[in-house]
Amino acid sequence: MGPRADQVSIPAAWIRGGSSNAVFYHEKDLPPEGPLRDRVLKRVMGTPDPIQIDGLGGAKAVTSKIAIIRPSQRSDADIDYIFAQSGVRDDNIDYSANCGNISSGVGPFSIDENLVSEFRKGRSIDPTVPTQEVRIYNTGTDKVLISHVPISPDCFSVASGEYTMAAVPGTGAPILMDYRETVGASRNNGVLPTGNPVDIIDLQGSLVGITIGDVGNIIVFVAADSMTISGYGTAQTLTEDKSLLDRVREVRGKAAQLVGMCNDWRNVDQESPFMPMLSIISKAPQSSPEAHMSGRLFLDNMCHESMAGTASVCTAAVSRTRGTLVYDLVGKEGRAQNVLNIAHPLGIIPVAVEIVAETRDSAAPAFSTLSFIRTSRRLMDGKVYVPKDIFEDELNAVH
Repeated sequence: MGPRADQVSIPAAWIRGGSSNAVFYHEKDLPPEGPLRDRVLKRVMGTPDPIQIDGLGGAKAVTSKIAIIRPSQRSDADIDYIFAQSGVRDDNIDYSANCGNISSGVGPFSIDENLVSEFRKGRSIDPTVPTQEVRIYNTGTDKVLISHVPISPDCFSVASGEYTMAAVPGTGAPILMDYRETVGASRNNGVLPTGNPVDIIDLQGSLVGITIGDVGNIIVFVAADSMTISGYGTAQTLTEDKSLLDRVREVRGKAAQLVGMCNDWRNVDQESPFMPMLSIISKAPQSSPEAHMSGRLFLDNMCHESMAGTASVCTAAVSRTRGTLVYDLVGKEGRAQNVLNIAHPLGIIPVAVEIVAETRDSAAPAFSTLSFIRTSRRLMDGKVYVPKDIFEDELNAVH
């Protein structure tokens, strides 16, 4: 960290991963884990402020994200990836989860920053594109994910390519993200952390069925009909629907209470502000005949503009778990496919999903494939600046 008269500079990169972006740091350039690190990271993002005008957060949950990277000491991973979700309006930061979109930027960053000590040939959807496998340990979920990063002849990551993904303009190099080892991401208790394919809750006086899935991240699924909406609205329209957000908080809170993530569902925004995420599911829209279903995802009490990568793999996993809401919604014909196409506000995200044969059509499936494709691009690197008064407590302690 370099000093200035009234600010402290920290090396960083700004990277788009999938349909999100984040500030990336080497962990060695940050203060140690603890309150000072929290203050620094939030100050860089401009948290708390609804428009984050004095920071890089972008005023939305999908852009108020942070990735902290270090070489891993684990035998099964190359890189440790600490994901942080910084609040927008609220003064909070959370390290207990993962971001699938941002995880697609971890491999390219790690390769380009010379953090990966061993080269392993990766897989590719295009046999003409060479890739490097990077095994990534996500600290928040205590799981390993595998990234297959397109590389150049001189072994740097490649951003340019022909792959098109919904919610991102143009094309890019396809990064295959393998999440089959992320079952039990939050509660470490299988695909269904309550043990039930459907749990019944009281929602504003009516009994409603929900499914809680825990793959990639923990997600609660609820039918659009139960939330008294069509399930096809835009992200902006849904975020502006205050009565819907009240129902979202209640469902999310009661799901969190069921799995021990909060003591009182009314306090979920304080006790567990980001997880579980909530997905409102419905049949595929007529405008997207290739889709098997539709989803509207909520994070930080805002509707996601597209679909989180972790939510997509959780949706796919739960769609193959007998008796869940998603299993029934997708139907036998949809479950027979090796790809689940999920419609979201800006298009479709496909997820490759294959079940180990002996666990097919069971309440506890094992996955031979559970992966999605993203693109990533480094947008900027250099230094971020943090007002020196953020460090005053530490400086005063030294003197």
